[in-house]
Order: sequence, then C-alpha cells, then structure tokens
Amino acid sequence: MRLPGFGRTLPMSSKVLFGLAGMLALVSFLAVRGEVARAEQAQGAAGPAVDAVVAAHDLAAGAVIGPADVLIAQLPAVYLPPDAVTTTAAAVGKVSGGPVLAGEVLVDARLGTSHFAVAVEPGNVAVTVGFASVPDGVTPADRVDAYATFTGARPYTTLVAEDLRIITIGDADVSAGETGDVPVTLDIDPETARQLLQAAAAGTLGLAARAPDAPSPTPSPSWGSIAPPG
Repeated sequence: MRLPGFGRTLPMSSKVLFGLAGMLALVSFLAVRGEVARAEQAQGAAGPAVDAVVAAHDLAAGAVIGPADVLIAQLPAVYLPPDAVTTTAAAVGKVSGGPVLAGEVLVDARLGTSHFAVAVEPGNVAVTVGFASVPDGVTPADRVDAYATFTGARPYTTLVAEDLRIITIGDADVSAGETGDVPVTLDIDPETARQLLQAAAAGTLGLAARAPDAPSPTPSPSWGSIAPPG
C-alpha cells in the first residue's frame, strides 16, 4: 500500500531555497574559520601573553597603591613597556610618581618606596609648613603663593614665595580647642624653604591659589630684606 505523498518530488522553488541555505551556511562557516585563523595568526605574531599589573582605576600622582588599586591582566609580552610590573606584590605599598590612567600598565621607573622619592623635583626639598590661611578647595593640583603677616606697631603682609607646588595638605590640629595651622608639604628649592621657615617663625603664613593661566612669576627678594611700610 503506497502512502499518499510518499516519494513526492519537491517543487523547484523548495530545492532552490534549500540550496541557498546550504550555500549560506558554508559561507558563514568559512568566514568564521577565517576570522579564527587571522586571530590565531595575530596572536602568534604578538607572542605569548604574560602577566602585567594595570591600574584598576585612575591613580593620582603621589598615591600610595593598595590591593584594590591594581589588577593582573594578560597582555602580549611584545606590547609591555620596559620594567613593567608583573606581580601585585611588587606594586602594593609603592607610591605613584605621576598620574596613571585606568588600565595603564605600571612600570618600576614610575613607582617609589618613599612618597618623597617620586614627589620631589631633583634639587628641591620637601618641607612642611603650617599655614593659618588656606583657600577652601585647594588641592595638590593647584599652584599657590605664600604670604607672611607680621604684627607689631605697624602690621604688614608681604609675599614670601611664588608658584609653589603642593605635595600634600594635612588636617589642622584643633586638639587645643582652637583653629590650628594647616600643615602643607611643599616641593620647593632650598632657598625658598629657608625663607618660608623664617617667615613662619616670625609671623603668620597664608596661601593664595594661583590662576591656571597666571604668568610665570618674577624673582622676589627675600622677605627679610623687605622693610615694613614707613
């Protein structure tokens, strides 16, 4: 007994559709295979991947690196910068010598074991001075001028140092119940450091933030050589 429709030939349109579907499947297979081959070829040209320590987020200059600040990434060895850090243990506890962007590879040359080893310019010194007046919102990204106010029969204020670079800003010591000076650590040349410390011993210091586009300062005489208004 012959079942109805059994052995019936497919119409030409169905055969064409099946043929097109087969061709598309073959083309897709070949395309994927080609992409895989090209990726394998590129990986082979770049060399084997190795461990590298990258910043987990943006790091500021002078930041002490903690475990949450770094990640291990697999990168081709040929793309790594010289002296790239390859273990988190070699980065944690170090200090960033400059701004680091998220995902950037850390390198030994930009890390220091001391905050001042990477924060102070060659030939300069780091000095912490107490300032009675510090502008609200000022940060280590700002450049500042230092002024000294001297009391007496005729109080006066004079400019002590210009265009100073801040390393850190501490918290005022208010343990005595009064507003204390704000400790500010500066990266300055030794002569400016001497002037600031002398001014701090004889008067009261204050900081003023400079505008980002302020012109380069001109050398000013030592505060000790400036006489009060006559």
